[in-house]
Amino acid sequence: MLNKSLRISSSMYDLLLTLGAFYIGISMLLGNGIFATFPPGWNGIMLFNNWASLALFAIIIFGIGNARVSIYGFIKKEKKLFILTLTMGMIFLLSTVTQIILVKELYLATVQFMFFSSIQIVFGFVGLVTKNLTKFEI
Repeated sequence: MLNKSLRISSSMYDLLLTLGAFYIGISMLLGNGIFATFPPGWNGIMLFNNWASLALFAIIIFGIGNARVSIYGFIKKEKKLFILTLTMGMIFLLSTVTQIILVKELYLATVQFMFFSSIQIVFGFVGLVTKNLTKFEI
């Protein structure tokens, strides 16, 4: 029972991250709000030189990637969901840490992304542990 609720919670969280990635990505593509101009200090430092390329990266990797993990979690009932959730959380955290290393600045959004990725990692880790523990119950 715990594993089923954890699977559903993990899938819902992955879906929430999907919606966030699509929202931020589309805002970047449209140039809304803070995404109106790309910071000139980031050119040559970041792997991207405009908001459009960063938006496509966010939509493809985090939007579509988390969507696939979320759909997989709602359809399948396997341990692989938690491995995928853990992997997506690690990619999210690695991307955030890479930004900190390259830009040498810490932004509020960066802290939030670290928090969100940590939650995703915890979902994956706890799911793997509880899945393995239920295997050994009598």
